Amino acid sequence: MIESESAEVSLDMRNERQGFLHSALVYRSERECGDHVTRFVAEGLAAGEPVLVAMPEANLATLRDELCDGPGRSRTGLRLADIAEIARNPCRFLAVASSFAEEHPDRRVRIVSQLAWPGRSADELVACAQHEALVNGAFEGRPVTGLCLYDASRLDDDVLASARTTHPLLWSYGALQRSTEYAPDDALEACNQPLTANPRAVTYTVRKSEDLRPARSFAVDYAGWVGLPRDGIADLQLVATELATNSLTYADGACRLSFWREGEHLICEARDSGRLDDLLAGRLNPGSAGRASRGLFLVNALSELVRTHTTATGTTIRVYLRCEPSPRSAG
Repeated sequence: MIESESAEVSLDMRNERQGFLHSALVYRSERECGDHVTRFVAEGLAAGEPVLVAMPEANLATLRDELCDGPGRSRTGLRLADIAEIARNPCRFLAVASSFAEEHPDRRVRIVSQLAWPGRSADELVACAQHEALVNGAFEGRPVTGLCLYDASRLDDDVLASARTTHPLLWSYGALQRSTEYAPDDALEACNQPLTANPRAVTYTVRKSEDLRPARSFAVDYAGWVGLPRDGIADLQLVATELATNSLTYADGACRLSFWREGEHLICEARDSGRLDDLLAGRLNPGSAGRASRGLFLVNALSELVRTHTTATGTTIRVYLRCEPSPRSAG
């Protein structure tokens, strides 16, 4: 449900120059989506606000003529990106959005994103909802106006419901209104889903730093056995090393690494007895942050999906690496 406060919130959109404005558009036709995005971008550029539009390439293709000054000529201040390329792993997008904002420290920026595009797996959509819940705190106080797109004709009701719980503002019939269902903490709790151990996985337990080298060799041997390409083997080595190092540094006990093939992905999973208190770890450019943030940032950069479950008694991080080249999203 939404409240009828469109006049008040629209005034905030025009005059607010501080703080994060996080809105969702649940659209029912491509025409509705295109008109809204075009207007949102034009208003931002007219106000001198740089705009990032991150959508699947197929959806961008239908908007280029409206958004650009001509073939291959983007307007000044406008950047278009295929979100399936830059944020196939939803955990990457916070760093992308944050970097765009940091490029323009003296101005408000606008970011249009379609992270939960139709065709994503159930696990990916959980990760999308988690991102949308986390971004509220991560961008609090920052001069960013966000517009997140949801296709009501092709997404399940539970995905649309997550949009209402993770976005404080919703667009309805051209007016911006407050969501009475906004509850990002509840959304994060719902996304913290248990990850059941795979009994068919091969495992290696890392108990001390001296175990890291044989763990890497173990990962390489398994990757070769399942036919992971050369680049993928190098990525798996890094992922396994960073996950195990993170566990040794912050958890009180051993790290159990597990590997298995699941469809088109090779899974690398780390289980330990620690609790991951900082859910933003690895989602932002690390800069001068600690080693764990840099390690988890690298894990997110190399993978197509990362799922995490954490409790007071242990944490599981599951990483998906594609066994073959990734197809482009159809949008």
